[in-house]
Amino acid sequence: MVAGAGGLGCGVLDLLARLGVGTIHFFEFDEINPSDLNRQVLYNSEDIGASKCETALNKLKKINPNVNIFAHCEKINEKTEIPKVDLVFDCLDNFTSRYILDDLIFPKKIPMVHAGVSTYFGQLTVIIPGKTECFRKTISLNATQFDKKISKKIFPPLVTTMASLQVSEGVKYLTGDFKNLLYKKILVVDLLSNSFDVIKL
Repeated sequence: MVAGAGGLGCGVLDLLARLGVGTIHFFEFDEINPSDLNRQVLYNSEDIGASKCETALNKLKKINPNVNIFAHCEKINEKTEIPKVDLVFDCLDNFTSRYILDDLIFPKKIPMVHAGVSTYFGQLTVIIPGKTECFRKTISLNATQFDKKISKKIFPPLVTTMASLQVSEGVKYLTGDFKNLLYKKILVVDLLSNSFDVIKL
């Protein structure tokens, strides 16, 4: 399942479809704006004003018609019913929504590949119930205050980089490669200085 079909979500969905992941669920509620086009690879200028959810679904079916794709055209909230899935990709753009997602999936023992981006900086980690703390405890902050302060300016190459890394970690998890999986660790990426640092949690 992919939570969000914006910058990160578009990249993750595109790669998952091309890899031939059997079944994909995704959630998205927004419309396509001109400012989205510099980093949201499933959309183009002809799609402005259209539903991201429906547009992404149509594009993904063309990319790989053999993948079962279910689009949930809604915003994730406390009452959202999470489908039965093996793994969730957190492609949301704020911590308030991420904590809601965490509260929905961690008690159900569904693992999550988290990524976040801002300006030139990205972060990535894998949350696995029974092996790690929940996301809320792994990255603990005041979501409301943080979301107000975080810069919405994002370097487009960072988004595609982080989406690719998310899918890479997802493949490791799904194939059982826990030796190389990024859990109990967080990867911090700075494309301005070309630094990639792994921090143990």
